[in-house]
Amino acid sequence: MAAPGAADASDPIKAQFRALFRGVAQKCNLPPFPKVAARALALARDPKARTDDVARVVAGDPALAARVLRISNSVVYMKHDPPRTVRDAIVTVGFNTLRTILIAASARSMYGAHDAVGERLWAHALATGLAADELRDPREPRGGRDFITGLLHDVGKLVFHMTDSDGLARLGHADEEHEREIFGVTHAVVGGVLADMWGTPHGVADAIMEHHISPGCGLAGRIGLADWIAHSIGFGSVERDLPRPETIEEIAVDLGAVSERVAKAFAAERAFFD
Repeated sequence: MAAPGAADASDPIKAQFRALFRGVAQKCNLPPFPKVAARALALARDPKARTDDVARVVAGDPALAARVLRISNSVVYMKHDPPRTVRDAIVTVGFNTLRTILIAASARSMYGAHDAVGERLWAHALATGLAADELRDPREPRGGRDFITGLLHDVGKLVFHMTDSDGLARLGHADEEHEREIFGVTHAVVGGVLADMWGTPHGVADAIMEHHISPGCGLAGRIGLADWIAHSIGFGSVERDLPRPETIEEIAVDLGAVSERVAKAFAAERAFFD
């Protein structure tokens, strides 16, 4: 997918992301969004689009179609009987949810199945997404903005791994000073740029960029807490324990119960996202 730039040039947020994109693209190997998924996403945003048309586009990439179907069978998204075809999946989840599934499926395709570092980062991403889903506003649907933000929050570390795996190995969890020394940019900024480039829901890119620096109950704060939960149940982005976040008390949840549910969900759901 092309770099951000289609939006009105007077939009200061889009202008900021365009400037960030140019800088990040010069420093890191940014993976493009899969072409078929991009076409399907664009079609799913069209209010005149038909289910059969979207299904036909998704089916044009058998690997993507298989992953979309598997993810739609996950309890994160499944609403009724398990769908058996891509068309059934689209009918079951609807176009809005399909967009997040396409992003999730495309994100999963970036992580190497036979790459130990990539697999560790993917496990951390999924565990964080599931934890964020548990922490979401109960009025929000499952598998929505919180889940996709958690899933993508550390995608910048994957880009670092693809760019300089030895450099990534020298970094700590939220090691912004050394990230700038080695890569010239932080993983949070890289992740935010990718999220914006991929057309994620409003607020996702900003939350990814701020998940290490924004405490409290907002989306970025929930992602920071979800990140910690993923580490606490054994699915960390680095192989070391993290200190307990200082702002945990601001989020009125039973962290023990949440962590237990996330661990069970991860065990049950991981295969659907592979």
